[in-house]
Amino acid sequence: MAATGALFLITAVIGLIYFWVKHNYSYWQRKGIPHMKPIPFIGTTKPMLTLKTSIGLCASDVYNDKTMSDAAVVGVYSFHKPGLVIRDIELIKSILIKDFNKFSNRTSACDPHGDPLGANNLFFVRNPEWKETRTKLSPVFTSGKIKQMYPLMLDIAKELENHLASYKKTNNSFVTEVKEICALFTTDLIASIAFGLRANSLKNPNAEFREYGRKMLKFELIRAFHFLIIFYMPKLVKFFRVKLFSQEFSNFLRKTINYVISERESSETIRNDLIDIFVSLRKEAPDVKSLYRANNNEYLVAQAAVFLTAGFETSSSTMAFTLYELSKKPELQKRLRTEICEALIAENGKISYENIQSLKYLGMVVDEILRMYPVVPFLDREFSKTKDESDFTLQPHHSFALPNGMPVYIPVYAIQHDPKYWPNPDVFDPERFSSENKKSHIPMTYLPFGNGPHNCIGSRLGLLQTKLGLVHFLKNHFVEPCDQTPSKMEFDPKGLILQCSQGINLNVVNDRMYDLETGAR
Repeated sequence: MAATGALFLITAVIGLIYFWVKHNYSYWQRKGIPHMKPIPFIGTTKPMLTLKTSIGLCASDVYNDKTMSDAAVVGVYSFHKPGLVIRDIELIKSILIKDFNKFSNRTSACDPHGDPLGANNLFFVRNPEWKETRTKLSPVFTSGKIKQMYPLMLDIAKELENHLASYKKTNNSFVTEVKEICALFTTDLIASIAFGLRANSLKNPNAEFREYGRKMLKFELIRAFHFLIIFYMPKLVKFFRVKLFSQEFSNFLRKTINYVISERESSETIRNDLIDIFVSLRKEAPDVKSLYRANNNEYLVAQAAVFLTAGFETSSSTMAFTLYELSKKPELQKRLRTEICEALIAENGKISYENIQSLKYLGMVVDEILRMYPVVPFLDREFSKTKDESDFTLQPHHSFALPNGMPVYIPVYAIQHDPKYWPNPDVFDPERFSSENKKSHIPMTYLPFGNGPHNCIGSRLGLLQTKLGLVHFLKNHFVEPCDQTPSKMEFDPKGLILQCSQGINLNVVNDRMYDLETGAR
């Protein structure tokens, strides 16, 4: 009798699981939405779990699926949860701009109790705190404030020149992994202009700031798993005790930022940097209910953490990808170096804030690299509306109305490599971004910094430090492929952001294009 009861119970449980699986994974079929075929319990995440593709490029693989080439949206399953990959440009415009108020939060999340630095920073914090935090931080990134920072940036750029000159050369050249050099430069620059600190990474590549930054963005399997949870199973971050920043990195940054804030408060020095904003927030926090957390340094350190890591990684990656593509196109590299050379001669070996902004070809080169290699290759948003707001439907393609909590993914990398919008998309061609050709660009097909109210707050600063780094790298050097240079760019499947799987090794050749005193080349 007991055995019969146990058998009945087992049969019932199996039956319930079967019907749950059948019902849950037929969601998009019932809604009449084109969809990727799911696997029970893992949904459509198999390519990520097997490291066939990265977390950042998974949405792009869905976009590029040949069976979905005519679909405006594609249904996917983040394990058990239905979501949408958006392919239609007008729908993307609605999500990022027109109906932003219904998509103001990211799908991704961190545990506010177990990981305060992850949950409270500008990238992950949710509305309404996000809006007020962004408003408070925005003054740091105005063109006027960045111009005031520019002399500090020039000091670091000079240190980049000295660092390159310090390499032991064979036949006037040396082979190196250029991404690391670029990261040393951007780490020092962000530490200086945002926090008023000398990181000294270029003088000592094993300095604390660089060591922690290196560890932070070293995507091992456990880190890949953590980011998979953060972006695709955010409700499980607490269960798996996932942290965006390691305990070691968090402790280092707490100690550093608290010290700098304390010093700034006691000295009352004004540097027009991020620390000044932190000091101001602490003063007004008791009077601003939604910013009560500013009394707790965790809130401030959280902003510092994301700006440090995002600030140095995005620009260093863009610089490295630029050097890689230029090494394969010496004629384009020569054109860029000539433009840089002429600008330096015009200002006796220096380059002003106004002049670097006017370098048209440099701007075209960087824009094209950001098209080919958007550092964050996808955008994630979560649909949420109040009772008084109208539904968001997929009209005119489908009548389906999104339910609250529905995640949507925008495949930036795939859109920026779609030959429908960008002919010969895998070819490095800065002419796409000439003044004339930019007129023919289709809106919402170029999204390296996102778009709408949730776009990258530091894009202006990121572009400037990338351009400044390239100017001072190429000022006295040109780059060319070597035996270790990847013939084809392959990305690390463990990385959230775009990273070359084998590093970008190039031959760096000493080549001074001009004589400062005579202006001769």
